[in-house]
Amino acid sequence: MSLFELERNAEFEELVTYLEESSNTDIRRRAAEILGGLASEVTKSRFPREDIVNPLIATAQNDDDDEVRAAAIDALDQYGQDALEQFIGEVSGQDVENVAKWKKAQILAKGLNADRPELRMAAATGLGRIGEDNVVEHLVKRLSDPDPRVRKRVARALGRIGSPEPVPALSQRLHEDRYGIRVEAAYALADIGTNNALRELVDVAEADDERLRRIAVDALGRLGSVEAVEVLAESLQDEAEVVRRTAMFSLVELLSEAPSDASHKIREKIVGELEQVNEAQVEQPLIDLLEKSTETAQRRNAAWLLGRVTSEQYREEAQETLIDTLADDDEMTSKFAATSLSMLDGGSLEERLLELVEDRHRDEGARVKALFVLGKIGGEESRKRISGFVDRTESDRLRKRGFSALSKLGGAGAPSGDFA
Repeated sequence: MSLFELERNAEFEELVTYLEESSNTDIRRRAAEILGGLASEVTKSRFPREDIVNPLIATAQNDDDDEVRAAAIDALDQYGQDALEQFIGEVSGQDVENVAKWKKAQILAKGLNADRPELRMAAATGLGRIGEDNVVEHLVKRLSDPDPRVRKRVARALGRIGSPEPVPALSQRLHEDRYGIRVEAAYALADIGTNNALRELVDVAEADDERLRRIAVDALGRLGSVEAVEVLAESLQDEAEVVRRTAMFSLVELLSEAPSDASHKIREKIVGELEQVNEAQVEQPLIDLLEKSTETAQRRNAAWLLGRVTSEQYREEAQETLIDTLADDDEMTSKFAATSLSMLDGGSLEERLLELVEDRHRDEGARVKALFVLGKIGGEESRKRISGFVDRTESDRLRKRGFSALSKLGGAGAPSGDFA
């Protein structure tokens, strides 16, 4: 069974076996990453949590490969502060778990100077989780740690704490360090979110270095603020395709990160900015994102945006992608797809939706959503065919939605409502 299948099925025992026994470093590293990513699934399974944490601790201490050990520490982070502290306690010989928070922060701050880089990495990660401002100075000093794995996790910890003091030091890392650390520094600046941090990311988004522009544009999607929208919209016209596509991903991500009290304002701002950008730089990336992304929040927002920014040139392709999305496993994504389709009437959309409704081999949820859209855009042909369909179908759910659509089309039907 592949690692992908083990991840999909949350096969913890086999993943631990790969982590402990595989001779391939890439497989061990990936197994650690997957185990970390599945931390929230452990409580839903019967697999003992300690039977995952203990092998991760052993891997973080003893694996022959630097990146495998680093991945194991990051995985322990996903299992919570107590898992990190168990690792730190075993390596340092100090009891970190049963002390007051302020004392714990002191112990971890001392761990930043440990000889073993894995202990420095874990100490930085733990300090980021504790979130005490009084350790920021200690962390900033470790931004110059000789081990890049430590610098990366120090930058991440500073972003978690969110204090504004490290902005200059993080800005320096953004310009001078290796790629992976630059990314973490940019994310930390976005998480800190002060005017100075935002200004630094905006400046870098206009840098000559294509890699720097992409990093800044990627990080701006985490801000959830109106201020980032204009910068990202401008980046949709960047000369580099990778920057343009990253800007689109960030705009979609920004919709997810927006605070609830600013969500409507940010959505209006994004739609307004996208309407002024060349459609090829907006609509095709959105279609690609909806077709290829595995991130639920991204797909929801891409489906929502397509109904509001798609031009005549891309209408048919957007319609086809949205029709396919009607059967999405995520109910909200499929609802957004249906709503967007109702805003993109034209061409052969009505006929394609009728064919979907009448195809008994297609997903029932998709057929329900298609009937909803037909109730919005359908004409006489829809009224006739849906009338015959509700007489034939054996599905109560489809019949109910069919009557609801007919009520909107002037035929005999029930009062309309939301999706059945």
